[in-house]
Amino acid sequence: MISILVDILRSKQIESSKLLFKNLQAGDKGFVSVITVAELSAGAYRSPRKDALEKTFKLLSLVHIINLTTDIAVEGGKIYARLVERGEEIEMNDCLIAATSLSLNIHKIVTRDIDHFCRIENIEAVTPEDLGF
Repeated sequence: MISILVDILRSKQIESSKLLFKNLQAGDKGFVSVITVAELSAGAYRSPRKDALEKTFKLLSLVHIINLTTDIAVEGGKIYARLVERGEEIEMNDCLIAATSLSLNIHKIVTRDIDHFCRIENIEAVTPEDLGF
């Protein structure tokens, strides 16, 4: 979901991202891992825009933030190890995000990084367009 949230923060004119944002504003709740919060915060701190951090926090107030637990960290490590064994390594952050989703029994991740998340067992990676946005 980070790529979609970045679209929103950068005011990119991607219609599906804008529609997803409008749904969040209307009360639909999405879920993001605290890992995504770290990634977005890093981008905000590096941004030349003075309001970047404020806009990031405002956007994050529209979603449920799921904290990392030991169980999620262990599951993320297991996902990462399995992918490495298959020669399909992705970033550890993405493995932790997937593990966070699975910990909530959520098997669908909305993302533009389909090629990363589709490698993970029990995760269906979809774009906002796939959801009809």
